[in-house]
Amino acid sequence: MDDLLRSVFHTIEEYHMIGPGMRVIAGVSGGADSVCLLHVLRQYRRELPFDLLVVHVEHGLRGQESLDDAAFVQKLCAGWEIPCRVETANVHRRVEEESLTVEEAARMERYRIFEEIGSKWNADRIAVAHNRNDQAETVLWNLTRGSGLNGLGGIRPVQGNRIRPLLFTARTDIEAYLKKAGLIWRTDRTNLEGDYTRNRIRLSLLPQMEEQLNPQASRHIAEAADKLRDVQEYIDRMTDEAAARCIVTGCENTKQRALAEKPSVVIRLEAYKKEEGLIRQELLKRAIEMKSGLKDIGAVHIRMLEELADMDCGKRCDLPGGILAVRENGILRLREREPEPVCFGGGPDYARITSRIDENAGNEKTSVGERMAVGLLVPGCTAFGGDFGGTSDRMSMTTELMPNVPELKKYFLEEKKYTKWISYDTIKNNLLLRTRRPGDYLVINAQGGTKKLKDYLIDQKIPRDMRDRILLLADGSHILWVIGWRISEAAKVTDETQMVLKVSVVQGDKR
Repeated sequence: MDDLLRSVFHTIEEYHMIGPGMRVIAGVSGGADSVCLLHVLRQYRRELPFDLLVVHVEHGLRGQESLDDAAFVQKLCAGWEIPCRVETANVHRRVEEESLTVEEAARMERYRIFEEIGSKWNADRIAVAHNRNDQAETVLWNLTRGSGLNGLGGIRPVQGNRIRPLLFTARTDIEAYLKKAGLIWRTDRTNLEGDYTRNRIRLSLLPQMEEQLNPQASRHIAEAADKLRDVQEYIDRMTDEAAARCIVTGCENTKQRALAEKPSVVIRLEAYKKEEGLIRQELLKRAIEMKSGLKDIGAVHIRMLEELADMDCGKRCDLPGGILAVRENGILRLREREPEPVCFGGGPDYARITSRIDENAGNEKTSVGERMAVGLLVPGCTAFGGDFGGTSDRMSMTTELMPNVPELKKYFLEEKKYTKWISYDTIKNNLLLRTRRPGDYLVINAQGGTKKLKDYLIDQKIPRDMRDRILLLADGSHILWVIGWRISEAAKVTDETQMVLKVSVVQGDKR
C-alpha cells in the first residue's frame, strides 16, 4: 500500500472519522488536495463500506474558469461512478450584506451549502481537504492576530461532523501521490495571487521560513499545533469544572428577568477570583461564547472584561456579537446590547398626557368622564414589569378622570401593574410621560418623606444602563408612577381625594 494511503487510513481510524454504513459528503473543488481526498476515500471504501456523495460549490467569482472547474469535478465523479452535486453560491452578495472579505464569504457559503445538503441527505460526516501546510498557515495567521491557545491549536482533525483526513499530510506528498497515480487537477489562479492574507503566508512567508530557517518549518508548526490542542483540551476540562462554580445563565430575580428579552450570562465574581489567572481568562471566553456564540474571541476583549471585574458597580463595556458586559453587585452580567433611547418628538419628553387648569398656558382641564388616549412611538424604551417582554416600538396610554366615589375603591385597591388610579388633586403641573431627569424623586411614605429616583432604582438593583429607559409618569420632578413598578405615596387615592385619574399603559395601539 502506498505510504500516503497508509498514513491517511491511520488518521481516519485513529480519530474515528468514518464508520461502516455512514453517509459521507466530500467537498471537492477540483484542486490537488480535494482530488487526493476523493481518491483516498474511494480507496478506503474498499476497506470499509460507506456511502459517498461529492459536493462542488461554484462561487461565481472566476467566470468561465470557475464553470470549467465544476465540469472537471462532474467528469471525474462520473468516471469513478460517484454521485456529484454542483451548487452555485452568491459570494458577492454575502460580501456586501455582511461586510466580509471575499475569502470569508466564500468559506462561509461553502460550509452553508455542505450543511444544507448534508441535512437533506442525512449525512454523518462532511470531509474537507485541509492538509498539513494549511495547518501551518492557519497557526501563523492566528498567531499574528493575537489568538490564544485555541487559535494556536489550529485546525481540528474532527470538528463536529466535519472530518479532515489529509490534515497530517504535506502538500508536496499530495501532489507526488497524484502524479504517481496519473491523476490531474485544476489550479485556482486566485491561490497564486497575493491579494489574500492566507495567500501571502502560503506564497511568501512559509517558503522563506523553509528556505532560510528550516526546511521542516511547516511540519514543526503543525506538530506544535497538535501539542497545543492537547494542552487546550486539558484546560477545557479544568474550565468546565470552574464554569460550574462561576457561571450561571438567566437572571437573579423575577424583576431582572424583565430587563432582557433573552437570558443573560452571569459570572459570580467571588468564585471567579479564586481561580488561577489562566482559568479566569478561559471563563471569560466561555461566558462570551455562551452569550454570543462567538468562538474567536480577541485578547483585547478578555482584558476589557478582566478590568471590568475590578471596577465599581455600574461600569460596563461593549463586546463583539452585540453583547454588553455590566459590572453589578458581586457579578459580571453579559446581555444583549440594546439601542439607546430615542425620544418621541426629538426631545426628552415622550408625550403630554393631561393637565390641570393653567390659564397662563392656555390649557384646559380634562372633563369628568372624558377619556384621553395618547399613542407613543418610543423606540429603545422599556416597560419594566415583565409583561411587555422588553422593548416596544409603540405603546399607548389612556387617562380617564372621575369623581372619587366609594364604588371605585375596590378597583384602585387592586394591584394592577399597568393601570393605576392616581389622586388628581395632588397634581400641580402638566403630566408628562418621559424618562428620568436629574432631581426626580418619589414620595415614599404618608408623612411626605422623599427618595431620589436614582436611589430607588439602585435599591431595586436595576443596572445603571437600564435606568435611562424606564418610562415614568411625572408631575414636574415628582414621579407619580415608575411604570411597571410603584407609584408615589403622594399620588395614592385616599378618603380625602376628590377626583381620581385612571391611567393605563398598553403595548401596541390598544386604547
